[in-house]
Amino acid sequence: MAGGAALLYATEHEDPSAGPSRLRGDQRSISAFELGQHNRHDNLWVAIDGEVWDVTDFVQRHPGGSQILIDHAGKDVTKLFKGIHPAGTLEQNLREEQRMGRLDEDAIAKFRTMNGDEEDRIRKARDSLLGIDSIIVLDDFEKYARPVCPASAWDYYSTGVEGENSMKENSAIYDRVFFRPRVMRDVSDVDTSTKVLGVSSSIPLYVSPTARNGLVQPMGEVAVTKGAAAGGILQVLSHVASKSLEEVMKARSKGQQVAWQMYMKPDREVAAAEVRKAYELGAQSIWLTVDTVVLGKRTRERYTQVEKQPAPHGTKLTRVPCSREAQALTRHSRHDTNLTWEDIQMIKKNAPGLPVVLKGVGAWEDVVLAQQAGADAVVLSNHGGRQLDYANPPLKTLYDLNENAPQCLRRPDFQVFVDGGIRRGTDVLKALCLGANAVGLGRPFIYAAAGWGPDGVEKAIMILREELEISMRLLGVTNIDQLGPEYLNCSRI
Repeated sequence: MAGGAALLYATEHEDPSAGPSRLRGDQRSISAFELGQHNRHDNLWVAIDGEVWDVTDFVQRHPGGSQILIDHAGKDVTKLFKGIHPAGTLEQNLREEQRMGRLDEDAIAKFRTMNGDEEDRIRKARDSLLGIDSIIVLDDFEKYARPVCPASAWDYYSTGVEGENSMKENSAIYDRVFFRPRVMRDVSDVDTSTKVLGVSSSIPLYVSPTARNGLVQPMGEVAVTKGAAAGGILQVLSHVASKSLEEVMKARSKGQQVAWQMYMKPDREVAAAEVRKAYELGAQSIWLTVDTVVLGKRTRERYTQVEKQPAPHGTKLTRVPCSREAQALTRHSRHDTNLTWEDIQMIKKNAPGLPVVLKGVGAWEDVVLAQQAGADAVVLSNHGGRQLDYANPPLKTLYDLNENAPQCLRRPDFQVFVDGGIRRGTDVLKALCLGANAVGLGRPFIYAAAGWGPDGVEKAIMILREELEISMRLLGVTNIDQLGPEYLNCSRI
C-alpha cells in the first residue's frame, strides 16, 4: 500500500449480504472503533472492501514496504489498496485465517462519508477539464492534473525530500545553460529518431518508472503503455506499479517493447526469481534502482498525514525501538542496504542477453565503475529529488562526466540517460548536447494520464517532439548524432 490519508477511506464497499460470502462461518462484524484499536506494527489490522485483515505478520513482506502499513494501521484502505496494487495481490500474499471479519454497517457508512467531499471536488474538476488539443506545453498537464488528484496522491506524486532543494534544482539548472546556435545551414529535414538500448524511438525519450499511477487513473500504468505505443517510445515499468508486468504486457501493442525496473530485495534468491519472471514475461531490459538503499524523508507527505490526523495534545511520545528487529520492521522491504557491483552479474545471469541499466547514479566516478562492472547503461538521476536533498542535479553530473570521463560517453556498447526536471524540448536538447543518449520523464506522464489517459501521454510526446524539432533547426542541426557540447554555453553550471 502507499500513501496519503485522504485516500484511506473507501467510497464503495461490497454489500455484506450480496453474493456468496468468502468468510468462514465463525467470523463476525467489526466496528470502526475495534478496527482502530489494532494500529501498531505488532498488532495491525486493515479493512479492504469491507473485510478486515490481520496483516501483522505481513509487515516485513509487504510488496510496498513496511512503513506504509504501519502508517495506515487500523483503517479502511480500500481505495488506496486498489489504486496501487496489481490484481491478485490479496490472494498471493494473505491467508484465509488472516481474515478477521467484516466491518459492520455503521463502519461502512462512516468510511464512505468521510471521503465524500473530496470525491465531489474531483468529479467537478474532471467535468471542467479542457480538451486534450488545448494543452500547449508539458506544464499544462501538471496544472490541470492537480485538481483531479486526491490531495494525498498529489503530495505523493509532486513531493520531494526534506526542503525539496534537489527537486527544484533539477529543473532550475536547465535555465542556466544557453545555446550557441549556428546559422546558414540547410535544416529542411530534421530527424529526431534514435535507439534506446537497441529499441527504435521516435525521439530520444523514454517513460521513467513511476509507482501508484492507479491512485488517479483507473487504467494505471496501462494508460501510459498505450500512449507510449502511439508515441513510439519505450516504457520502463516500475517494480511497484499499480499494474503488474503481466497486465502491461497483455495490453501492449504488437511489437511494443516494455522494460522493467526493479528494487533489489535483501533476499537474493527472491530477487533472482523476480528477475527470471520479468525475463520470461518478455521484459526488454532490467533497470536496477541503486539510490534507494533507504527512503528519503518526504516531509510534505508527513505534514499531510499530520494535518489529516494530528496527535491530540498530551499524547505520549512514540519512541521507535532501537533493536535491530524493530528497525527491520520499519525498513522498506524492497530496498537493500547491501547493494554491490556484483549484483549486476546476478541480474545478467538470470536474464541472459538483456541489457542491465543502473538507475540513480549521482557521481561521474560511479558511471566509470558501472561501465567497468558490466552495466549496459546508467541513468544519471537523484530520484526526482525524492532521496538525498542537495544531491547534484543530473545535468550537473552529466557535465562532470564530460569533464572527467568523456570516454564513457557516445559509446556503442554503453549508454547514458538522464532524468529529473526535464519539461521542454530545449531541456532534452541540452542533455543530448552533453552526451546523453536519451532522457526519461516520469511525473509529466502521470499528470498527462491523470486527466486524459493514453491520449494525454501521446500528446505529451507530440509536444516534446515538436519542440525538439523546432529547437534543432534553430540550433543548426538536423539529427541527433550532430549534437555536441560545442553548441552550449555552460559557464553558469
